[in-house]
Amino acid sequence: MHQNQALHQSVLSAPTTCTFRAEPRPYARSFRDQKRSAKTCTNEPYGNGFLNFAFTPMVKDIPEELRNRKKTEKDFFTSVENLCKLYGICVDRCDSAPYPQNIAITLKALNEKLGAIDQEIALRLMAWEGKMASLVTVKKYDTGMTLFYLPVEPLHRLLQNRERKAAAQLLLSVCAYLYQTAGVSYHTEDSSYLSYIYTMVEEWNLEPECFEQEGEQEIFFREISYIRKSGEQLLSKISDPRHLKALKKRCDKFQPLGETEEKLKDIAERVCRLMVDYPDRSIMDSIYSGAFALDSDGDGLIGADQYISFFWSSSDCLYDQLMDSVNAELNEIGLIDEPVSVQFFDTPQPAISHDLSFERYFFDLLHEISDNLNSFEYEKHHTITEQDLSAV
Repeated sequence: MHQNQALHQSVLSAPTTCTFRAEPRPYARSFRDQKRSAKTCTNEPYGNGFLNFAFTPMVKDIPEELRNRKKTEKDFFTSVENLCKLYGICVDRCDSAPYPQNIAITLKALNEKLGAIDQEIALRLMAWEGKMASLVTVKKYDTGMTLFYLPVEPLHRLLQNRERKAAAQLLLSVCAYLYQTAGVSYHTEDSSYLSYIYTMVEEWNLEPECFEQEGEQEIFFREISYIRKSGEQLLSKISDPRHLKALKKRCDKFQPLGETEEKLKDIAERVCRLMVDYPDRSIMDSIYSGAFALDSDGDGLIGADQYISFFWSSSDCLYDQLMDSVNAELNEIGLIDEPVSVQFFDTPQPAISHDLSFERYFFDLLHEISDNLNSFEYEKHHTITEQDLSAV
């Protein structure tokens, strides 16, 4: 499946070429008694006169995808008919225009009429599964250009606290859902974006000149080794199917202690409802890796794993360099690969189908899970501060 944007790129705006030939006419005869016509001068030349004319575009080269004119026109105008019937609009076929200009003109008219109905819907011309050129409507969920980075160090610390075992087990089950079902990437996996960033930051600090005081480099790499080892141990737990299966049971039995744990129970209940309403649904199911990215050809996109991921902690020695590196890379990219709802018009459609309710629910939940994990992180630092004060 690929987006057929070559149509627009190949219909070039250029003047029509033509050849002028002298018209045959009889020889002129002179009559002495005929009155001569008054002499007139030609109009003065006007250099910009061509701006008063609209030239018909011509096709320079027809791309490979559009070479089969009969099949392309059939598939395209069939999908036009299906789309117009569903949205109650009408456009002319433009049969008088040369191929594939007739398709380009019709597509432009459809875009204008569809935009007047719903500005959030974009129209795409696609080729897939034997269809040469059919219409697709696309509606995206706006993530707000947000980095959904979820720290796992608070979970790791809770799992080591026997007094808060119930909270740790419930949080583990929530994270297991995010990783196993929802498709959130994990920072220690070689294929993940943050694994690449962590490795890059580590390589930057190989030179002793990066540290002001003696011994700092040794401490730095000792912490990196701890983060990597602990992160891999935690991944083995998060990826264990048993913790996902135990989510509902743990949620029902959980008795929260304090505001942070009350919020955790509320989140766990919402995750349980999400699993019932959308069983086995992953956020990656509605992210097409640039195929339907609005206003883009698939290049220069921020991928889903670049802005949705687990990471270690927001308070370790790597965090500042990690975020500086991420921001430096992603700020150079203007578009983000966001979830989309897609409707195909190769066949008649009974109703407009652009349901993004799962995406809205899921990303609202991600915000709350991130806040909850940071609340557990804050508890750690708050407890350390109180212990330090009591010691004084």
